Amino acid sequence: MRADETLFLRDGDCFVPTEAAGNPWGELTGGGPIAGLVARAVEHTLDEPDLFVARLTVDLHRPVPRSGIAVATRTIRSGKRLRIVEIILSQGGTEVTHATAHVLRRSEADGEPEVERTPFAGPGDIAETSLLPGGLGLRWGVHDVVQVRWVRDQFSGSPAQAWMRMPLPLLTGERTSPLSQVAILVDCISAGSPIGTLFGPWINSDITLYLHREPAGEWLGMEMDRTVEPTGIGVTRARLFDERGPIGTAHEAVLAHRLG
Repeated sequence: MRADETLFLRDGDCFVPTEAAGNPWGELTGGGPIAGLVARAVEHTLDEPDLFVARLTVDLHRPVPRSGIAVATRTIRSGKRLRIVEIILSQGGTEVTHATAHVLRRSEADGEPEVERTPFAGPGDIAETSLLPGGLGLRWGVHDVVQVRWVRDQFSGSPAQAWMRMPLPLLTGERTSPLSQVAILVDCISAGSPIGTLFGPWINSDITLYLHREPAGEWLGMEMDRTVEPTGIGVTRARLFDERGPIGTAHEAVLAHRLG
């Protein structure tokens, strides 16, 4: 572990990614920390306890260098049951990430809830390893920071199953919310999906997260799979769990990318 103690540092009204927020491809910021910053911005717009972020879509328009990021939010619609929030991240006046959140108001539903348990064990008794195998010559970053406990790894067939946790806070002195924690971690689903006969490697152009309840605890369980075509385009998907049961799903559009 490097000396980084947080994913972002404050610089006035901007947020500067640390080395711990970096991705494998260069002096750039990983999609997970970006999504976590987006989730934090959404939550800062919510002023009522009954509001719940049910969908968060983060479009990764451009590579994000490790320099100051400005965050702006705008409420596009504010109805009785649905609020839509737009989030724009920019650097030097250039938009690098565009996101939207669907915020729903909680209400009472009739009937008894269906009970579904998490379909795999853990994370308590599972050994901790790494997200990516060693020896790839990749730049150190967020993929090394995330804690991973594999139930069934990328090389063991479909679907892959793992528990993951982000041990560093988004910002020093600030508790990372459950929503931000999940948003950071779901960027890992492409890297964590089974290695198939078509090898990219694969990078994602978006992160779309659906939740139906708040996760309990710091560990996020993920059951991951990926469908790709010889065109170099595919979709990665995951079911998301805490130790009680399912909490939602995540999807990413992926494309082939060269290492280096």
